[in-house]
Amino acid sequence: MRAQPFSFRGVAALAVFWGAGLVHGQIDVIKGAGEANPSLVVTRFEGSDAVRKKLVDTLTRSDWFAVSSSAKDADYTVAARHTAGGQESLDMQVVTRKQGTFSLRATAPGGRSDEVVYRAVDALLNKAFSIPGLCNSRLAFAVGGSGNLKEVYSCRFDGSDSRRVTHNGSISTEPTWGASGQMLVYTLYQNNATSVVLVDMANSRQRRLSRFPGLNAGADLSPDAQWAAITLSKDRRVDLFVLSAQSGQIARQLTSDLAAESSPCWSPRGDQLCYVSDRAGKPQLFLVGASGGSSSRLLRESEETVSPDWSPVSNKICFAVRQGGGYAVGVVDMADSSRERKIVTNAAGSWESPSWAPDGRHVVCSRRVKSRRELYMVDTWHGRLMPITQSGDHSLPSWSTVLP
Repeated sequence: MRAQPFSFRGVAALAVFWGAGLVHGQIDVIKGAGEANPSLVVTRFEGSDAVRKKLVDTLTRSDWFAVSSSAKDADYTVAARHTAGGQESLDMQVVTRKQGTFSLRATAPGGRSDEVVYRAVDALLNKAFSIPGLCNSRLAFAVGGSGNLKEVYSCRFDGSDSRRVTHNGSISTEPTWGASGQMLVYTLYQNNATSVVLVDMANSRQRRLSRFPGLNAGADLSPDAQWAAITLSKDRRVDLFVLSAQSGQIARQLTSDLAAESSPCWSPRGDQLCYVSDRAGKPQLFLVGASGGSSSRLLRESEETVSPDWSPVSNKICFAVRQGGGYAVGVVDMADSSRERKIVTNAAGSWESPSWAPDGRHVVCSRRVKSRRELYMVDTWHGRLMPITQSGDHSLPSWSTVLP
């Protein structure tokens, strides 16, 4: 869970039809201080202008390249050919200054030209930087509507291909992806009760994972998808538990104290969890072993810190830290013994609920300005910001792994 613990604010009605609330690939970068990405130019393209434009836009929005129109001194020069039909294909020959020349091929079912572009750019990112790509992935998030209702939606990393996931007519919120990108959990507030729902995205099936008396909220699936860490209010106390993702039965209790615990997220190896507790007088981040035991404080931060997420790629934890009347996004490298945190958002607004992209470099988070909340992609290296949604109330995002 990446919400601020137990802070469920009212939401405004959507001002426009949902389809108008997404940026749909528009590139509108709020520049931050930082170094330039390596330069790239598409020198030749065989295929439709629409697919060529999608390729250039996706390369730009991936935020790993500085895409230009000049081949002079370019770090990467790309020649591409798109073939439509029963199976879409995109072939690229890439000439680099450091890695020599290599060829890549991506395929997708016929009629899915956008997907073949996402797969091709992800293949290039993997070859060039040895990281999972982020283009062929999905975001899940909550959308506010009239009467304080919320539903869960999903979209592509660039805001395109929006899909409604829930139709509960209540409060469906706090979505979190499983490691495979095929499973999703969310919290449902309905009929004066809470439950956690598990969604099989591939087959569009949903089932209640947890519906114990009292609070059931903020589940996060383990890296092997066998377990779910969750907040329950058993014995009139708010603690963390681990459930079987198959049966929903409690496997073990992780915390047991008078403080309120929430927002668990798993470490890359599944042997630890980071979570939020107010035992220090205000919400702060703590670590606990996946088998339970004593907890330790992650940061010696004087300000409120909430909404952790742990990257399986970079082994970094992102979180929201209170600054003035709002929040900024912070990052701490778990491989660094100093545990010195870095603030990565430098623009106006309150930056909340960060979630790591599959590449371990970017996060998605919500930016709140007055009563509006929109989703942004944030470059944690150099501070660049890219809008994903607009004209709505979009919050609590979660980023999936790369889809198969």
